[in-house]
Amino acid sequence: MSLKSDLIQRVSRRNPSLGEAVVSQIVGIFFSSIVSCISSGHRVELRGFGAFSTRHYVLKDHGLNSRLPKATYKRVYFRPSEKLVKAVDGR
Repeated sequence: MSLKSDLIQRVSRRNPSLGEAVVSQIVGIFFSSIVSCISSGHRVELRGFGAFSTRHYVLKDHGLNSRLPKATYKRVYFRPSEKLVKAVDGR
């Protein structure tokens, strides 16, 4: 399993001119920007990696009380790119 801290260390090792603190800020801004866009209802596409979006769901009405408003909720949906699927699959 890779953690955010592992990602920061790997990026800072590949870019020694940037300090680990700067890389940490960049990674933090990157992830918070993705979260902000997704929570605003926008789709975020990272070419060669995949796309994040939200899906809306409505709770099923089991006929108990159809006059109540139907509760809805959202979930984050990730669709991997073909490139990522092939890399994971070993092709």
